[in-house]
Amino acid sequence: MRKRKIWIISELFHPEETAVAYIFTRIADYLSESYDVSVICGPFFYDNEKKDFTDIKKISEKITIYRNESLNLNKNNLFQRSINIIYLSFQLANSFRKKASKDDIVLLATNPAPLLLLMGLLKKFKQFQLHILVHDVFPENTIPAGIFKSKKSLLYRFIKIIFDKAYSKADHLIVLGRDMKNVISTKVNRYNNKIPISIVPNWADTSQIIPQERAISFLKKWGLEHKIVLQYAGNIGRVQGLVSIIEAFKVSGNKDLHLLIYGSGALVPYIRDYIKVNKMTNVSLFGSYSRKEQNEILNSCDIAIVSLSSGMYGLGVPSKSYHILSAGKPILFLGDLRSEISCLVTEENVGWSIDMTDKKNLIDFLNNLKKDNLNQYKSMGEKARLLVEEKYDEKIILKEFQERMETIILNT
Repeated sequence: MRKRKIWIISELFHPEETAVAYIFTRIADYLSESYDVSVICGPFFYDNEKKDFTDIKKISEKITIYRNESLNLNKNNLFQRSINIIYLSFQLANSFRKKASKDDIVLLATNPAPLLLLMGLLKKFKQFQLHILVHDVFPENTIPAGIFKSKKSLLYRFIKIIFDKAYSKADHLIVLGRDMKNVISTKVNRYNNKIPISIVPNWADTSQIIPQERAISFLKKWGLEHKIVLQYAGNIGRVQGLVSIIEAFKVSGNKDLHLLIYGSGALVPYIRDYIKVNKMTNVSLFGSYSRKEQNEILNSCDIAIVSLSSGMYGLGVPSKSYHILSAGKPILFLGDLRSEISCLVTEENVGWSIDMTDKKNLIDFLNNLKKDNLNQYKSMGEKARLLVEEKYDEKIILKEFQERMETIILNT
């Protein structure tokens, strides 16, 4: 029997190993067992400076990949990045237009954002079934990122209207958490209150990310074997609130703590200068790491930090949270207490949740961490690992993902 066609359209895909690329690659791999899967994506690498950081997992030979080149402009320059995003959006949409047939199934990423508008227009003529996997909510995410200063801006309001309509053209919206479902429901209900919205969380590969004893050799190298090590690993941008975390470490009087920071992003120069100017010896800043180094990095701490700045409620669910839990580490979540990861941490007792704006509470928390409680933190991490194995393992979530898509595919 001939398999039905699914198009996956995403700027990022294998061998790029950013979170979105990794997630769409694993989804494509899984769906290719049941469907004829083709992928339309951008260039091999989002950041040419990270060409050595590639996803080492092989993907199914059943998947056909159509790549489109971008303009390779400076992604840290807002104007150049915007030009690149618009150009690539047209490239991806045009590639799909040439190849698509009536009744094909499309799984669409929310990046690049203008692609949502173009696919909404194409849907009128090509009559395909559209599933959108929401990782970023545009343009709402431009407010905490500082691109727009106010929701009252006429330009922001105009952009929001056209994107709300674009999201409402979908046959199915897939979101990552309860908070995101609330935001997306409000976004589309004005134009289409009948769109099914499914919650399918991100996952962890429990066969690759496994708990290990404290990486003593690594900790000794940096003189941290007798410290309580907290770690932030991920994007160092404007919506992660990392500056507030470093400021709290500056004020904290707890000499037993050390913060390790791994990652890249727009705020790296500022944070590097802040550490230097304030002569902070309790914070170390490292660069990005590859996915093959992920297990070692995640196991080089006692507590891992997941953070989202004020205003990010429902606009993103950090996928690294599930990898942290898979490594058997408790999470210190900093952000809106209604957020999905905050709720998960609190409900499952696998860490702590603090409002990002409550600086006093954060400083008090840091001051109250004790080396005598390391076994307690370890026990919490063991519980985190069991949670992932039972609810958030890759195979469990990918099966759920396909089932949620098929409730729409088979009934449309």
